[in-house]
Amino acid sequence: MKINFLKDKKAANDEVQNIRTLIANGLYPERFTMPLTLQFELTSHCNVHCKHCYNVSGENNSQADAMTPQRWKDFARYLVSHGGIFQCIISGGEPLLLGDDLFAIMDILHDDGTSFLVISNGLLMTQEKAKRFTKYRYKWFQVSIDGVSRERHDEFRQRAGSWDAAVKAVFMLVNLGIPVTIAHTVTPESLGEVDAMCDLAYSLGASGIILGEVMPSGRTWLNPEILMTREQRNILSEAVNANIQKYAGRMQVQRSAGTKIQLLRAKDTPNTGAIIRPNGDIRLDCVAPFVIGNVIDEDFCEVWKAKADDVWSRPEVEEYAASWEDYEEVNHGIRNYYDADVRL
Repeated sequence: MKINFLKDKKAANDEVQNIRTLIANGLYPERFTMPLTLQFELTSHCNVHCKHCYNVSGENNSQADAMTPQRWKDFARYLVSHGGIFQCIISGGEPLLLGDDLFAIMDILHDDGTSFLVISNGLLMTQEKAKRFTKYRYKWFQVSIDGVSRERHDEFRQRAGSWDAAVKAVFMLVNLGIPVTIAHTVTPESLGEVDAMCDLAYSLGASGIILGEVMPSGRTWLNPEILMTREQRNILSEAVNANIQKYAGRMQVQRSAGTKIQLLRAKDTPNTGAIIRPNGDIRLDCVAPFVIGNVIDEDFCEVWKAKADDVWSRPEVEEYAASWEDYEEVNHGIRNYYDADVRL
């Protein structure tokens, strides 16, 4: 069954062709002098220990990150002084562990016109914090719920009470008018609950839900049983398509793209973003284990200017992309966020 990959590849090719057409007509830049989007992995610390954590957060909660809150604030001010960014993805680890410093970092960018996508597990959300989040502009506020039942979610995230906290966080945010998207990771065990999970998201007032298979990355390498087969991924695709139709005009339902598709799309379009890691590394993407510099030791704009344009065409990156099977979420090379990153 190749239908899932072929449909995704066609959609990615269509997107690439559209961008190329815009470039040819002078309506889209061939390169970006600053990234449109940066993801701030604000901390490697986390208060859950999810089986599928793509970047292995929470392994060393007692060890301080090199990117201290002060360094994050200094970097945010640096970005503003160099033209700013359109969107910032706030993630971790769990970003709410930064407390008041999280809002201080966001304030610097917000005052410059930046919008946000915040990713949280919801455990630390309170009514007071939810009200503080109403200040900002959002693509969406993302809360992870990985089970229709608290038993499945809590077992998957290895923290009792985490399902109740996530559901409560969604209620608080939605009731304050913040657009919430629920991220739901589908495993072989939960594949039959896609319809029920979409119903739950809608009942909670979410504006969207992203249903995705487990990314072969980070802690997943230690828990291979949570990966789906090709046939199961096609079942997921059909279930998502059915719910897209069911909730059309009421709630956005989408499926996250597979690793190979994300790599193909990134390679053939102008580079628009990067990830800043808790150690200061400038990483290409969450699916590509390549680092082009470090914001603690180097000037970010100089690194971006020197390396961002052609980085996806570097031999090492192309070899990594080619190592992924077209129809399986497996590769035969570097294990993302498990083996050491490669510095370009």
